[in-house]
Amino acid sequence: MTGRTALAHLLLDMLASDRSADRAALAALSDAEWTLIGEMAKQHRLTPLLHRQMDDRGADWPVPEALRARWARGWRVSAERALAVQQALIAVGTLADREGLRYAALKGAWLAWQAYPQPALRPMRDIDLLLSEEDALRLHAAMSAAGAEPGKFSHTPIDFARAHHKHLPPLHWGPQRVAFEIHWRLSNPQAGEDRAGVAAATAALLARRVRAKVGPADIAYLDPTDTLLHLVVHAVYGRQPFDTGPQTLSDVAQAIDAAAIDWPRFWAAAAGQGRDSGARLLFALVAKYMGARETRDPDPAPVPAPLIAAAEALMLQDMDARAERGFATQIAEAGGKRGKAAFAWGRAFPPKHIVAHYAGVPADSWRVWPAYPVRMVDHAWQWVRQRGDPALDAEVADARAMRAWLAGGAS
Repeated sequence: MTGRTALAHLLLDMLASDRSADRAALAALSDAEWTLIGEMAKQHRLTPLLHRQMDDRGADWPVPEALRARWARGWRVSAERALAVQQALIAVGTLADREGLRYAALKGAWLAWQAYPQPALRPMRDIDLLLSEEDALRLHAAMSAAGAEPGKFSHTPIDFARAHHKHLPPLHWGPQRVAFEIHWRLSNPQAGEDRAGVAAATAALLARRVRAKVGPADIAYLDPTDTLLHLVVHAVYGRQPFDTGPQTLSDVAQAIDAAAIDWPRFWAAAAGQGRDSGARLLFALVAKYMGARETRDPDPAPVPAPLIAAAEALMLQDMDARAERGFATQIAEAGGKRGKAAFAWGRAFPPKHIVAHYAGVPADSWRVWPAYPVRMVDHAWQWVRQRGDPALDAEVADARAMRAWLAGGAS
């Protein structure tokens, strides 16, 4: 166990509602170790939860005063941000209703205002909305006509997004520039998939949507059972398993507590998508840190302890090394020398809009072309610098073992 991993476990205990953080271990931490805990908390947007824990369970924790003050500021900033996000959600939801577009707000918006006792406890980077593909395009156009703007540089062309992504290029709404991602599907396209089947799945999700109050407005959301499965898939089966961080543990606990989950439908849908193993693993982590919930799991066999330990480590991995870790994991899994070479070539020469994003210039700027070699050298240096780092190697090994287990391989 690396030093960072040990601190990660300690931070998970500080966030838990069903475990106690070891006060002696906290007291023995150096200033540098407290600094690293603070950095992990900031990376994973945990400061509001930690501030609440200091009030509820951690009054005697020997947290340095500067860090206590930072977590208190994080709570205030999150509360102010929640007001801006709520106003934007109401405005865009009202716009969609006026245009006759069926939409459903996804996980973060439902959790913040329907599951958590206070929306500040669930910070949001953006608001995700799900619509049919045609309606997603219409809402994107309607928001643009109403004054929503792309980021400083709109990098991803809409046609590229429709072919390769699950949502359209983000739009920023209002003076607070709240970002919206307009989805027509919940996962990125896969080679050879049935796009008609994907459209039918989105239609079924929208048919089950529910409405609930947010301030003075009624907002449409995914059904809570669908939301819970979406949380599982997003956390466990994303680009890297569990890179959504430990906020997911609180999210799942709050989701189960806040709504009546249709458990037979949940497990049937999870098994049909091949996601039931990931759900069991995530629920085992929730039980360990947030207390056991009744999930009516048809398979009561315990999750292997090594997988739980690997997931714990992955939940608090260093987000600043995400690109290097993802590259190391994917190239290790690429088949043979030819597969590894093809993967490396694709990473070295991606589409223009990706390099434009790296360079911070418009996708049609001539400055994209000289940015290609600059980006390659930068990424190569970061890769060389990280090679041999025991923490990165451990995270890659954990990620590969996790992906193999989730795919049905040996644990």
